[in-house]
Amino acid sequence: MSASSIPRVNVLGIGISDVNMGTALMDVEQAVDTPGLLGYVTVTGVHGVIESQADAGLQRIHNGSYLSVPDGIPMVWMGWMQGHGSMEQVCGPEFMPALLERGLGDKRRHFLWGGGDGVVEKLSAKLLARHPELLIVGTETPPFRPLTESEELDLVARIRELKPHFFWVGLSTPKQERFMAGFLARHADQLRFENQGMLLFGVGAAFDF
Repeated sequence: MSASSIPRVNVLGIGISDVNMGTALMDVEQAVDTPGLLGYVTVTGVHGVIESQADAGLQRIHNGSYLSVPDGIPMVWMGWMQGHGSMEQVCGPEFMPALLERGLGDKRRHFLWGGGDGVVEKLSAKLLARHPELLIVGTETPPFRPLTESEELDLVARIRELKPHFFWVGLSTPKQERFMAGFLARHADQLRFENQGMLLFGVGAAFDF
């Protein structure tokens, strides 16, 4: 997987990216304009850091991300203590609408995946009513269980057809982080595009904004 060149702050073994809202937005926009780039972004707060202390696999997932943005003031305080004075919290429910609104008319494509029954359809309708120029190319509600091999291959095929730049994942944590890392690890060769990059974002509750 691809990783940002932005430095990270060590918070109990988890590398939290030294970003604020502005630098995070600029970085991911540049990423999806980079041919062949593929990765995932975690929105990492105290809960994710604590869970990772007893789960080495989850720790590797956070540290293997393209970015792990600081979700919460404690992450930012740790950054400041280590000399990263420009670091600010970047919460999923704020980051997602900021990126969508910032990119109006830029022709970057979005896929909404997650939530309960009807959540992504309602979110898509709400976003398009507010911003008709948004390119939402796909919406899907996954089952409340791991995807079967056939379902996963169907999802790969849809992504290859629709070529989203941003694939938004609205599941609970750490379920969404495990999905993103595993899905890309299994299908990276099929999900790299010659003319663009693609990032998966685990934003959880942002689907309810």
